[in-house]
Amino acid sequence: MNGILIVDKPQGWTSHDVVNRARHLLRERRIGHTGTLDPLATGVLVLCIGKATRIVRYLESADKEYRAECRLGVITDTQDADGRVLETRAYVPPSRFAVEKVLAAFQGAALQRPPRYSAVKVAGVPSYRLARQGVVQELQERPVTIHTIGLLDYADPVVRFHVTCSKGTYVRTLCSDLGIRLGCGAHLTALVRMRAGRFVLAQAMGVEQLAELAAAGRAEEAAISMDEALGDHPSVTVSSQDAWKIMHGNPVSGYPASAGTGAGDRIRLLEPGGTLIAVGVVQEGAIRPEVVLA
Repeated sequence: MNGILIVDKPQGWTSHDVVNRARHLLRERRIGHTGTLDPLATGVLVLCIGKATRIVRYLESADKEYRAECRLGVITDTQDADGRVLETRAYVPPSRFAVEKVLAAFQGAALQRPPRYSAVKVAGVPSYRLARQGVVQELQERPVTIHTIGLLDYADPVVRFHVTCSKGTYVRTLCSDLGIRLGCGAHLTALVRMRAGRFVLAQAMGVEQLAELAAAGRAEEAAISMDEALGDHPSVTVSSQDAWKIMHGNPVSGYPASAGTGAGDRIRLLEPGGTLIAVGVVQEGAIRPEVVLA
């Protein structure tokens, strides 16, 4: 099986738990995902199966959309409800206007410091492992972009909001920062990933549904093709002769101008019959195959 499956990750499972379950159900070792969800979170987890693991790099950079819930007045060591409570504060509940104003201030490009309890690696070791060993390691800030953010509901001490953001944004850190700016502290209590790139929650299946399809030998029917998964990239249909060159890793020329692409753009390369054979990048007037799939 070579394709994409969209799974609604259950709460309490790690993303790796879902991958391991899928490997067992599908009898396929080559399975990867395009962006980790913490155990607390649910929602869209994009699984790349078989040869589709080779296009993870193109899918994992896509924007994500979430619905989040946080609790004011309580600070935890992990910035979410799975962590140890560090402090419970007495505070005057902020107004709805104040909450909306702080959320709106997050919009745009900024630097965000990942939480210590995260998968970010320090000298090859995941930060959360160091944190569990009592090693205090402050991670470097990283650029993130909040495209949209807004309040959904507020009834003290619970704040619910939606956010669309770039890869690598930690929503639990947004909750923590919200609490800091309001002066009362806060932590994430619930998170649903509504969208990852072009894949939305309405497309997702539960793990049990995947198990049923696999048992019936019908899991492939639910798979999204690699070509469809990469549909945000323009496509070029090449000649049979050039398809042969591409499948052997050689660049071809004469296509970028007609495809309306520019230097550095990535494109889907199709053979005359319409089958995706590679992902290429435009360089110096030619298309160089970056990942050959045929």
